[in-house]
Amino acid sequence: MRHGQTRFNLQGRIQGACDSPLTELGIEQAKAARRHFEEEGITFTRVYSSTQERACDTAELATGRDDYIRLKGIKEMDFGSYEAHQEYLNPPVHREDGSGYRDFFVRYGGESNVQVYERMERSICEVLNQSKDDETLLFVSHGGAITQFYLHATKNPPVLKKRMSNCAILEIAYDGTDMEVKSIYNPVDQEYIFKRDNKE
Repeated sequence: MRHGQTRFNLQGRIQGACDSPLTELGIEQAKAARRHFEEEGITFTRVYSSTQERACDTAELATGRDDYIRLKGIKEMDFGSYEAHQEYLNPPVHREDGSGYRDFFVRYGGESNVQVYERMERSICEVLNQSKDDETLLFVSHGGAITQFYLHATKNPPVLKKRMSNCAILEIAYDGTDMEVKSIYNPVDQEYIFKRDNKE
């Protein structure tokens, strides 16, 4: 799932390797995710979070647990010297092939989209391959990193008509070889922005 709204989200600032705290709305979004998990009877064997404060706080609020495991590999994309500047300075996103900003930020000390999805996939698969088939795991990460991950590391990635909201919850199934996004849920608006047809 994605973390809740932060101060930089509200201010329209680029937020990657740097951090800012959850806003009051961000806290409420995480609590809405917790209500969704409780209503659906979803409990987690283990909870993993990006090392960044906004994700850690979201993990605690969304699960009521403080025994989560921090993973550097699922942190947000590093935007280099663009960090904390206004989002309008971002270059155009390459939507046609899902490659995002490609390697634009590398020249400014940041990461490429390939570096992001490769470390995300490597970190998540390492956890999955050490887990049992009947376990349910929660990973709390970030919008850019999650998008690059599901577009490049999952089978038949969804094409979204709506933007992935703060605290969006992605259900991803893993069969030991492939990962597939089953649904993406916005717990605040209580709506699915994507749900895979069972016939697929």
